[in-house]
Amino acid sequence: MKAKAQKEKPGKAVLRARGRVLIVSEEPDFVDPGPLTSAGLEIVGVCRGGAAPVSLQRSRPHVVIANSSIKGISTAELARMLGQTEDGIPLVLVGAKASTLNRRQAALSAGAVDYFQLPAEIDLLVLRVEQVVALRQKIERLRSEADLDHLTGLANRRRFRVALNREVERWRRYGVPCALLQLDIDHMKEINDRFGHPVGDVVIRHVANTLSAVSRDNDTAARLGGEEFALLLSSISEEKATAAAERLRALLAEQIIPGVGDISVSIGVAACPAHATSERALYAASDEALYVAKNEGRNRVAVAPLMQEKLPGV
Repeated sequence: MKAKAQKEKPGKAVLRARGRVLIVSEEPDFVDPGPLTSAGLEIVGVCRGGAAPVSLQRSRPHVVIANSSIKGISTAELARMLGQTEDGIPLVLVGAKASTLNRRQAALSAGAVDYFQLPAEIDLLVLRVEQVVALRQKIERLRSEADLDHLTGLANRRRFRVALNREVERWRRYGVPCALLQLDIDHMKEINDRFGHPVGDVVIRHVANTLSAVSRDNDTAARLGGEEFALLLSSISEEKATAAAERLRALLAEQIIPGVGDISVSIGVAACPAHATSERALYAASDEALYVAKNEGRNRVAVAPLMQEKLPGV
């Protein structure tokens, strides 16, 4: 499992470096992907209007191109949804009708950044998308300096809180579940005392690298401080989150760190809506489960009690 993750990681990094474009259209072939891919852009998905919320979270695009005649969601609602994401994803509208001044003004009023007639203005569309992507990538680079943990490169506590709020809000609005894994490196004080803090930092980075390798594009791996980590899993049930936590625990337990040997972690699991339905409650539930895992002997996974189990008389 570890070898596979390490092999795939450079590929993921390369894909993230390219401009990522999600196309929303009732006609899959309405937007010709050829000129976009020839410009070095990556088409991360093509979906209908009604499937846009789920496709958006899975693909994490830099920009969305949408046909102005989509069904299941209005272009104004799509623009609002994109604007409410953590990154404020830009929307470019396209259509078969001419890009008159009034039509472009209407697109801007709806929250889009532009409108183009296809196929006549495909070259202009590519240029506009390249411009928007370049700006988005610059913003990402600047933001990363403030949002990443300096030792591990994972998300820091501030960025984790933003991601947690976003995932729970997605459940409230669209019914998409999520789960939170909190984990501690077992006996970290003894590691520092025996080998020194520089070696302790090596252990912390090792755990961080493993978290980064096993996480999906739409997950958030974070270092909360010291030997404390979190893995926020998007679009996943409590059963699958528990299985993922056990795989992660076993993977870390079987690895050997040069100069240290093997280590272990304790993991607490909580899911929304199975165990909590608010950001604070989800965090508290996973934290309490982590406390149980550590008290029961460490190197294990503990799951928060279901919400109905907490109700009196049930």
